[in-house]
Amino acid sequence: MCLDALEAEGFTRYRKGDVDWPIENGFHCWVGLSVGLYPDRVKLLPNVGIHVVPIMRLYTSLEGRKYDRGVATYAANMGQLEAIADQRAFAFAPQQSAEFVSSECKRLARLYATAGLDFARSLASYEALLPRLQGLVPTLGGHPEQVASCLYMMGRKGEARAFVEDFLAKERDYFQSFATPFLKMLDDEGAP
Repeated sequence: MCLDALEAEGFTRYRKGDVDWPIENGFHCWVGLSVGLYPDRVKLLPNVGIHVVPIMRLYTSLEGRKYDRGVATYAANMGQLEAIADQRAFAFAPQQSAEFVSSECKRLARLYATAGLDFARSLASYEALLPRLQGLVPTLGGHPEQVASCLYMMGRKGEARAFVEDFLAKERDYFQSFATPFLKMLDDEGAP
């Protein structure tokens, strides 16, 4: 029901259980609906962010993994967005009517189409995204790979090389599967 409401707001359904909003140049507004199941209710935990096709394709191809449009490059919980911080949570209980659930799905979709899309658009350039990714590097989880890929996509190949070499020296076990093919790619291109 929520995906139908998002589609009605203009989001693109690209898989049965996934929607996004293509912005431009391979940047997409990413939608992540996590579900919390409790004995008395179901709670939706809406996340929003950006999926950058060139970054994610580069990152996954160098690690020999399959590209997945459903993985965020950067995301945040919708409740953290200042524009909608006062919105009530999305929780559904068995006693609630189908009309209530439908209206809540429409409310959620509207928030994604306004504040969520505004947030994604604010990140829809490599220059805007890079500092966000850099702030997450210590958490690992693909962020160092995304920083290197972002720098590369910006044409800042010397900085990308320096970042990868420095991070590899600190986190060899974690980073080597990405760093080795990334550095080889730069060498093959004759990048500084």
